[in-house]
Amino acid sequence: MPRRPPRPPPLLAEFDDEEREAVLAANRAFYRAFNDRDAAAMDLLWSPTGSLVCLHPGQAALHERSEIMASWRAIMRHPEAPRVRCAEEWVVGRPGLAIVVCRELLPSVQLMATNTFTRLSDGWHIIGHHSGPVPSVETRQPTATPASVPARDRRKLH
Repeated sequence: MPRRPPRPPPLLAEFDDEEREAVLAANRAFYRAFNDRDAAAMDLLWSPTGSLVCLHPGQAALHERSEIMASWRAIMRHPEAPRVRCAEEWVVGRPGLAIVVCRELLPSVQLMATNTFTRLSDGWHIIGHHSGPVPSVETRQPTATPASVPARDRRKLH
């Protein structure tokens, strides 16, 4: 009987809390560089080599590092560039690779972003940024449901 090949480790195996905090620190440094309009800090955060991708809302994907950095410099130089607050960060990863999904809060719109990081010898660096619009999250308190409406079974998808 033929043997099955060994199963590879799960793609998104857990990594330790120290790594998770380092990734979150890099993600927060990314938003700080943007809000401070610090092109040099932004440049240091992006991986200096390898495959990269940057998808700004409503724009074509950028893959060349020089194009990506030029896009960030142009956005940060624009006099009406908004400040972005990052919220609801969620990180998952494995040694050497991490993905942060977060909500980007701007004055007039909310976006969801996926920031992908790789670990190099000098720390975590961005290799991918994808941001796009999503509906705003309601912040008001839920109202009580009438007794005649049965509670939704949360185990079901629909």
